[in-house]
Amino acid sequence: MSDYPTDLSGLTGSQLVRVFLDAVHTPPSTDVERAEFFDFKARVFARIAERDGNPDAAKAAVRARADRDRVLARIEAAMGGEV
Repeated sequence: MSDYPTDLSGLTGSQLVRVFLDAVHTPPSTDVERAEFFDFKARVFARIAERDGNPDAAKAAVRARADRDRVLARIEAAMGGEV
């Protein structure tokens, strides 16, 4: 289980950036960690998009979800289709 915060709703813009930069500071080394990171990244950017109506943040959230799904598919394929 990751150490990424689950509730981002109370964070300000600068706090969101800070938690994201903290997460980037230690790059994930396994596919499971990568999937968790991309999920966290999607949530951070979705929160920024929701708060500020920022279309670039919304696009970043969509890309992060796609990256997460790609990694999850790779994990599933490595496990013979079982997750």
